[in-house]
Amino acid sequence: MLQRIQTVLLIITIICVGIFLATTSWSKSIGPDEQVMVNPYYLIHTKGGLAVLKTPIFYVATLAGLAGIFTLFTIFQYKNRIRQMLFVALNSILLAAALSASIYHVTRDGAKLGDANDIGDFGIGIIALVVALVCNFIANRLIKRDEKLVRSADRMR
Repeated sequence: MLQRIQTVLLIITIICVGIFLATTSWSKSIGPDEQVMVNPYYLIHTKGGLAVLKTPIFYVATLAGLAGIFTLFTIFQYKNRIRQMLFVALNSILLAAALSASIYHVTRDGAKLGDANDIGDFGIGIIALVVALVCNFIANRLIKRDEKLVRSADRMR
């Protein structure tokens, strides 16, 4: 049924993935006119308004986009809870991979530019991806609980 709490959590996951794809994940100001920024598409180092370094990292956006598509598909798999649990687990792997890749590019590529002691600021994108991962995890737990409840009711008949 579409009115279950799992559906609400999966919709929140889709919204959070959309926020991740639309916003900056991390930024660091090196000087008054120099900045380093990581979003799901690029690692950008700007100086004086011009891009000094622009490294494409489209695979992070691809992972997050696939997670969003799988989440949307998973919402409509409510008649087969086993399949729904499988897609939610696959979705968790994709979300964790996107989060890991983003953190990797922040720590390996972005943090090394400028002052190494200055960590920089994590943006709403990373926070949204963590919220998406948590909502996806909780939805999986609730789907498992529903499946267990249905199996115990079948056993009583």
